[in-house]
Amino acid sequence: MSQFKAVLFDMDGVLVNTEPVHYRMWKEAFHDRGLEVSYEVYKGCIGTTDDYLMDLIWDNYGRDFRGDKKLLEERMAIEERAPREERFPEMPGVKRMLQKLQETGFLLAVASSSPLKRIREAVEYIGAGHYFSLLNSGENVARSKPAPDIYLDTAKRLGVKPEECVVLEDSENGSIAASSAGMVCVGLRNPDSGDQNLEKAQAVIRELREFTPELIGKLAEAGYAVP
Repeated sequence: MSQFKAVLFDMDGVLVNTEPVHYRMWKEAFHDRGLEVSYEVYKGCIGTTDDYLMDLIWDNYGRDFRGDKKLLEERMAIEERAPREERFPEMPGVKRMLQKLQETGFLLAVASSSPLKRIREAVEYIGAGHYFSLLNSGENVARSKPAPDIYLDTAKRLGVKPEECVVLEDSENGSIAASSAGMVCVGLRNPDSGDQNLEKAQAVIRELREFTPELIGKLAEAGYAVP
């Protein structure tokens, strides 16, 4: 139905609704060090890495936690204490969406800034691991989103061209990364991810049930397919 061959997914805020949970955990970790981090500052790191967050903290608060391994360990300990249903809240309709795309013949992959261990835990917990040909982490590339590295690397590992990929993203940083990689991006308007600017996306949806093979076919018909 189209010349697109692969669909790449961000994880946090797309497959699992973790952004509010992550913010609470980071807020607690920073609070223990005498810093109150606002959501307006935090949301700038959504879709990126812990290192990117530390840069934001420095830029906005003048506190330097870059290279502070103990802070990261404390943050991870807070997460480990949380029940799994809180750590990995499944997005409504996620498995039905993945099933339809897989049955249509698309290669499916996760391309997330999260550590690979967390990606594996999340997809296994929600029972979606068997849908994916590849789980790829920002740990494997030099630059985090909004740089395109994770998406370009994922396409290479799948054996497809960037222009043969459609990306589903919920963040500004992620949509910029997908666009910079030369891929078609569909934005998911997830209110729990904050008021993200998704202007780089070719289409924007509000629920996963809207992300269908038919939508991908319409994007191809609109001229976004491989020449």
